[in-house]
Amino acid sequence: MGAEFWDKEKKKVIAEESAKTRKAREKLKKQIAAFEKKITPQAIQRKTIEIHRWIERHASNRIALKSKSISLFDENQNAAQLSQKIAYLADQMKMEVSKASALSHADFWGVKGEKSRVVLQNQE
Repeated sequence: MGAEFWDKEKKKVIAEESAKTRKAREKLKKQIAAFEKKITPQAIQRKTIEIHRWIERHASNRIALKSKSISLFDENQNAAQLSQKIAYLADQMKMEVSKASALSHADFWGVKGEKSRVVLQNQE
């Protein structure tokens, strides 16, 4: 008796699909069916030949890897260059840190930090 009660409570009431949703679903089903019809063994064979021809055409641009060692991960021995945006953000952070340290240094030693604090805020 208890299990039946909980099963009824867990079931969600789902609204009926609208005509627009049903139409969109049918359209997608037709598109998928048409796409699947195009995938045939002959089509795959044609595409394979096309890829092989492309590789042959661009063979002169290839690099011989027999003389080079390649690893996917070099444990950050050769880090990538920073993008311009990241370099800009890093510079901004450095400026903010230097401003903050200058202010805290002035406040710590009793230097008139209030006047310099106002000037630094106005520079931004």
